[in-house]
Amino acid sequence: MTHDLIKTKFSDASNNFFKLVKKFYVLIILFFIYLPLIIIVLLSFNGQTKKGNIVMNFNHNFSLTNYFYLFKNNNFLNDLSNSFIVAIITTPITMLIALTTCIGLWNSKKNQHNLIIGICKTTLILPEPIIAISLFILFATTFIPLGFDFGLLTICLAHISYYSPYAVMIIYPKIMKLNTNLILASYDLGYSKLKTFFNIILKSLLPSLLSATIVVFGLSFDEFIITNLVNGSFHTISTKMYMTRKGIKAWIITFGAIIILCSITITFFVTLIKIKKLKKYRTLKIGRKYENKI
Repeated sequence: MTHDLIKTKFSDASNNFFKLVKKFYVLIILFFIYLPLIIIVLLSFNGQTKKGNIVMNFNHNFSLTNYFYLFKNNNFLNDLSNSFIVAIITTPITMLIALTTCIGLWNSKKNQHNLIIGICKTTLILPEPIIAISLFILFATTFIPLGFDFGLLTICLAHISYYSPYAVMIIYPKIMKLNTNLILASYDLGYSKLKTFFNIILKSLLPSLLSATIVVFGLSFDEFIITNLVNGSFHTISTKMYMTRKGIKAWIITFGAIIILCSITITFFVTLIKIKKLKKYRTLKIGRKYENKI
């Protein structure tokens, strides 16, 4: 009797436990994913040693010392500006190549269309170190004999060649869904090809162009493998970060914490805007239903 009672109590407890896990499963997974990021943010307020390494002991008094030192670090600011320069140069050129490629695909024959898309997909599948080595060999056999050194130019060219297929694959699905009737109607109304491009095609592609721009800029900004092979003496924030030796530097943790906090803030405001729009849509929908009933 007592054995059966214990058994039923145990089964009830286990059922309740599994129900609780099912209920908070997503939250538990997200907690373990974001736990390292939370630790980085907390460590950024933890001070630094004489060698510039982060203090790992959480008993240390929290302070903003690392943040003050970060923006006084000229080497960090120089490398950060280099990363921005590379991304700012790379992104518009990559987007221009991707946009013209997608317009060409839209007007091309099926065989040419399949060939270009296949090449873009192959670039995405290939391991990044292989592409980095191939670009290094290409620049070594062409640029160095001509008297050019590795630096900003080789980094930008490498990023453009590598990220153009990414931009193409983002813009491509949207351009294939373009309504040709709108373009034909634009021609019938007397608009030139240039005006039609800016007023119809470009406006229709704007969401995918913005998405591709953000992706290319972000990838170019923090690219390491390709940049490290073709950078020469030109350092970006990612190459400098991976070059650190003897402990985790405080500036790396602090910079990481700033990016995490900025990302959380942007996500929060975007979610807030979406919630407000959803509420407005629901109130309008309820209002319309009420009007229809009257």
